[in-house]
Amino acid sequence: MSFASRPDWRQPMSIGERVAYAAYDQPGRFRLPPAQLAAQTSDGQSPLRLDIVQQDRGGAGLARYSILSLAFAADFRLEHTRQTAFDGGQRVDLSPLPVEGGWLRLNAVQALNLPASLGELLALDAASLGALNLAVRLDSAATDLFVAALQRGLLAVGAQAWLRVRGVADRLPLSLSFDPAALLAAVRGLSGGSAAIDHALLRQRLIEAPQTLGLGLPASSGDVLKEPLADAVIDRIAARFAEPRPSAPDAPTGVRLVFDEAAMRPGRVQWNLAEPQLAPRLIAIEADPLGPLRTMAAGELHNAVVRRHDVRALASGWRSVSVRANLPARRIGVVSAQVELQLPAKPPARMFTIKASAPLAATDRPIAVDLRLSPSEALSYQWQTSAIVFSDGRVESIKGPARQSDREHLLIGPEDFGLRLIPIEAEPTFLDQADIEVECLGIRKGKPWSARGVLDRASPDLAFAIPFDVDGARIRATAQAKADGLRRAMAAVDAQDDGLRLDAFSFEGSGSRELELVCEFDDDAIVRTIEIAPEDAIDDASRRKQVKFTRHKPQTQWTWLSLSPFRSGYRWRWYLNAAKQSPWSPVLQPDAPLRLRSSHSAIATAGAGA
Repeated sequence: MSFASRPDWRQPMSIGERVAYAAYDQPGRFRLPPAQLAAQTSDGQSPLRLDIVQQDRGGAGLARYSILSLAFAADFRLEHTRQTAFDGGQRVDLSPLPVEGGWLRLNAVQALNLPASLGELLALDAASLGALNLAVRLDSAATDLFVAALQRGLLAVGAQAWLRVRGVADRLPLSLSFDPAALLAAVRGLSGGSAAIDHALLRQRLIEAPQTLGLGLPASSGDVLKEPLADAVIDRIAARFAEPRPSAPDAPTGVRLVFDEAAMRPGRVQWNLAEPQLAPRLIAIEADPLGPLRTMAAGELHNAVVRRHDVRALASGWRSVSVRANLPARRIGVVSAQVELQLPAKPPARMFTIKASAPLAATDRPIAVDLRLSPSEALSYQWQTSAIVFSDGRVESIKGPARQSDREHLLIGPEDFGLRLIPIEAEPTFLDQADIEVECLGIRKGKPWSARGVLDRASPDLAFAIPFDVDGARIRATAQAKADGLRRAMAAVDAQDDGLRLDAFSFEGSGSRELELVCEFDDDAIVRTIEIAPEDAIDDASRRKQVKFTRHKPQTQWTWLSLSPFRSGYRWRWYLNAAKQSPWSPVLQPDAPLRLRSSHSAIATAGAGA
């Protein structure tokens, strides 16, 4: 298993008020978690949707339910954090930290008389690197409660999110052994008999008295710092025996570990803490579930959120499964996709096999799949995705793994396909400057394989559908400036399942730049001063810098942060005082030192004013 580019939990770095994590085995690279989840609007659509489905089932009466959907975009605040790192002398390559999903807890549920089910932990599913979605099925009564709350207004609704990420656990030159059953008994003793324990409480016990948890540590462990040892043990516990979950509603915002009792049987487990291990952690951040909807009047809010769907009438014995795809909208290489549901015969009540299917289009609208069961039959079905893929000049069908479910709401994600769906997205602010051509290349069955797509302001994301038998898949990109057609390339990178987010810093010419400055004193001057700035910042006093040369120090270096690959040069001018400077130079590139003569200062500033 490759750990490359995963966050290394033992190497956090503070950047201002943010914390980034070193990318494992990639010196100089750091992964930055999101700062906030914000409601995501797309094509003018509301980020909050309530799809109400109504169906006449004959003698069984009128069936009514709804699917509540919330779309979030992760706000990484990369540009601000990069500038903060540069200003603090931290020369690092920052990129977004991918999340695998997580949980959301809405605030003010009781105060607004919202359905009680919305006060529980709600699952967040990752649709791409920077997008997470939530989908909840509400029954008829809960649907009415939510519609009534919409009509009164939801301004007070906020949310807390816990994002699930996997990184490389802390590593120490130690081994330990323990009995899982004894560890579980110790956890129960600390948590009042529960198999769930507050993360901070368990960590504190590991720091202060690890022997009370039945952990067999060697005598040399006394030479190791207690905090890293506690983190290394908890990471491995979370990877094997317990799931990190958000804290209980009545507890302070935090994380608890919920132990899998069935996995903690008596026996002996030996761990080598020096070996790398992928371990899950939760990152708690604020979430805004409404975003632009907060400014709407209650009546407008209802009209923007609610969609009603009437489906055909059915006789008794029919059941309806709502299907919703949590997938990237643009899937390069996929002609069409669908899900197939199958229920084997159950004689004598039902003598026939049931088969049904539904298309998985690029839409957030749920699709109802009707299944005719026997009147007393419990819902249970097998389902499988299939995709028609255009590859190597021909069309083929690729099926996903077969799965079993008994739920009335079926959420389908990228992992349910027989393909790697690699999400690629671009920072919207960068797409104001450029369009991006993206290409995925590899080898399939001994022959070159490739797929291409374009990211622009109207289409800022896509996903490459890569068959599992494509070897060495890599992604490369070229950005073309809208202003003058200038092109900048990105070095090819491995296609990672967690995707790729492109911005100005992905392309050559952006990032930290360095220039050697030399002034030859060829007159009787003692000091000469210039003012220098990035080419796009001569009017920004905070980014201009005055550089002084003396006969004893005629040479120096200047570094700056280029925020655009298309504006990576600099400009300079002689500086006598606040009222007298020479004109700014043309734009220059830092591929050669800036060489000056002291005698030119007087010539350039003669007659110059402010």
